[in-house]
Amino acid sequence: MLLLAFLVACPGPEADFDWPDVVAGAPVAGVAEADLRLPLGTPLAGYSNRCGYLGGKSKQDNRDSAFSVGFVESTGLQTRPQLKGLWLENGDDNLLMLKADLIYSFDGAISALTERLEAATGQEMEGRIVLATSHTHASYGPFSNAIHFYLGGDRFNEEIFQSLVTQLESVALEAYASREPVRIGNAWAKDWDPEDQVYRDRRSENDDLVIWEDAEPGYGKDPYLHMLRIDTLAGEPLGMAFTFGMHGTSLEGESSMVSTDAPGHVEWAVQEAVGPGVMVMHLQGAGGDVSPAGRGESFARLESIGEAAITPILALWESTPTSSESIAMETVSRHHEQGLDTIAVTRNGAVDWRYKPYQEGYFADDLIYGPDGEILSPLDEFNAPNGAAFCGADVPLIPAGNIGSEVYPYSACMDVELVSYILKGIFDLEDIPLPLLSSQKAASTVSRIGPLSTLTPEGEIVKRDLLAGFFPGETTSLFAEQWRRRALAELGDEMPLMVGYAQDHEGYLLLPEDWLLGGYEPNINIWGPLQAEYLMEQTLEMAAAVLGSPVREPADPTGRFAPTHYAFTPLLEEQPDTTPGAGTPFLEAPEYFWTPLEMPLDLSEPAVVNRVQGVVQIAWEGGDPAVDQPRIVLQRKEKGEWLDVLSPSGRPVTESSPEILLAHTPEPLYPSHADQTHRYWAAWQAVGSVGERMALALGSYRLSVSGKRYVGGALHWPWPTEDYSFDSSAFELAPAWIRITPGEGGFGLSIDAPENGWRLVDLNGDARGENPVLGLLELQWEGPDGVLSESQEANPLGQSSWLEVQAPQGATRLVVEDALGNQGHLDL
Repeated sequence: MLLLAFLVACPGPEADFDWPDVVAGAPVAGVAEADLRLPLGTPLAGYSNRCGYLGGKSKQDNRDSAFSVGFVESTGLQTRPQLKGLWLENGDDNLLMLKADLIYSFDGAISALTERLEAATGQEMEGRIVLATSHTHASYGPFSNAIHFYLGGDRFNEEIFQSLVTQLESVALEAYASREPVRIGNAWAKDWDPEDQVYRDRRSENDDLVIWEDAEPGYGKDPYLHMLRIDTLAGEPLGMAFTFGMHGTSLEGESSMVSTDAPGHVEWAVQEAVGPGVMVMHLQGAGGDVSPAGRGESFARLESIGEAAITPILALWESTPTSSESIAMETVSRHHEQGLDTIAVTRNGAVDWRYKPYQEGYFADDLIYGPDGEILSPLDEFNAPNGAAFCGADVPLIPAGNIGSEVYPYSACMDVELVSYILKGIFDLEDIPLPLLSSQKAASTVSRIGPLSTLTPEGEIVKRDLLAGFFPGETTSLFAEQWRRRALAELGDEMPLMVGYAQDHEGYLLLPEDWLLGGYEPNINIWGPLQAEYLMEQTLEMAAAVLGSPVREPADPTGRFAPTHYAFTPLLEEQPDTTPGAGTPFLEAPEYFWTPLEMPLDLSEPAVVNRVQGVVQIAWEGGDPAVDQPRIVLQRKEKGEWLDVLSPSGRPVTESSPEILLAHTPEPLYPSHADQTHRYWAAWQAVGSVGERMALALGSYRLSVSGKRYVGGALHWPWPTEDYSFDSSAFELAPAWIRITPGEGGFGLSIDAPENGWRLVDLNGDARGENPVLGLLELQWEGPDGVLSESQEANPLGQSSWLEVQAPQGATRLVVEDALGNQGHLDL
């Protein structure tokens, strides 16, 4: 076994093994995308304060759900999570990159996908599937069976897991079926968001930390933006994957609405701005210590983040060179062993940092640093045989003793065994074997593709391999810079890409020096200050062993790095309600009916709706959320036919985008196994997508609803269903009203959003207040002698505009019309 391991690490021509050469070939790619449809009521992940035991902050009422155990239930939808897929191959190897709007990745999903896709395609997919996530804190939680993260997203649910894997499989197979020869290239930009309009550093604890003498203390937010561009051979855009790091925390823990949050809104905005036919995928970089920026509040703030990102991201996209020349491809994935006796950091021989072997009842010396500020090894403060949680806090999340150290940041560390007792009670678990199964291994993947046409951060176009590392956690800015430096020094790869929140999840990935400063981030990872860089070293080691040779040797011939095996969990047997009235709209709401943002309920059927100011609300009886995830699409009447309204990207305007909200209210609210009526509500505000917010085409509109109801006859998922559908009453879309306010030397102009609005109208405006009137305006001065017309542009004035003009003598009325047809008038 030792000889075989040596030969795998150091292959050569003298080795008598039939390993094929890595062979370059023409790039081929396929792309696909889909909505992720899971039941409302499924708990949202990312905030522990959604756990009922810890306060349940997002609890809106007393409803319960078959999909919730310890967390409060989701109640509605602001944006539907997305699944994106990119299948890349060269005739010699392939790589599948999937991105899902979820809180984090789960290696069990990758194992299940590997088995399914190998059976469906006949391709060898072991170690060649990447599942990256957006880290939205407002998407479904119970898909992961990593027990120590139940406090972040509720107990594992087999039905949610199986449904997720099935939908990921469908996207993967669609990408596989769409493959075609392509042109491919990549590009880098640095300091692309200098004014923190999109994202900003959130970790102040390390502001004075010096890791490298040639870098500023603290380093700040990771400044790099990466772009992977894929075109058809004819040069038509096909797909893009851009990478930068940013948390998905704009909506905070009080929200019960499913949402792609800030990362998803950047992806959506870029998708709408780039035009039709392009699959747009955002991958997370060093997002662990970075917050979303933006302007305004709530849902409009999310759109403002996307709006601010469009120009710099598309500028890099347009500058990205592509080529159809042959490329080589090779990918390696492993599950790395983790434990107190396994984890160590050497920095290629520069240090020797290890944990002291566990000793029961041991009290640490509480000396972290030596006389010259060096980290003392062995690190005896981390005396936790099963790992420890809540380190770095002033007070642990669940105080129940520590691990024998009184020095910060170890003083709040709580042994996982103690945490397990709490987990048993909250999530109704019979037993939790220690060490936790999901903590004993962590998965990572590294892929080398190239040479690719590459735009460097300095603006030079070169031919260069792209080394991409996919890491199982919340990669941070210092961690990303260390990856770049170490990959260059140890592998010779310039500007390697780092993608976080992929393959598995281990919490925050901090360099040891950074972890030891404490703060929020060390709370979550359970193997202490050395875990993150240990995983980086394991990834560098496997890259050197496998990708550093000219042959395609097996990544794991002895099974040492095999995936974690999770036991099957039975499917739920709580049958959905049959809901015979599904598809019936109503105008009078029951006594209790929940709407988001404390929006006043108005189910009247307006005949006329003004751009920006108008909101249309509809309600209906639908199916049980276990089977019904309704689709609401905006339609417009053209030449006597109702057609779906398409956004600038060519996609239908539906509840998947920020343009239509959806909510659900069961009656009775509880228990979920009672015979319930399920009522739904949707709302559309007359604001367009990116680039057309005040410019929706006038005409007749309606909302068209389709869904599913359970028909009975099954004991568990998948549940048999039948379709229902209905259409709202039609309404006419009219121009927005421009408010004109007289002032000294001119007039103030604004398009005022409604009090119940939620959409971004203008980046400099207010979603529930004034918004500027832009562009060239037509002025009509009415008076006894007729009408005098002139054209003039208004100037920005706060959230509105200022028109510096004097009324002609005798004028009695001013009419202002913008280039979009929006109009206002004022009697003088």
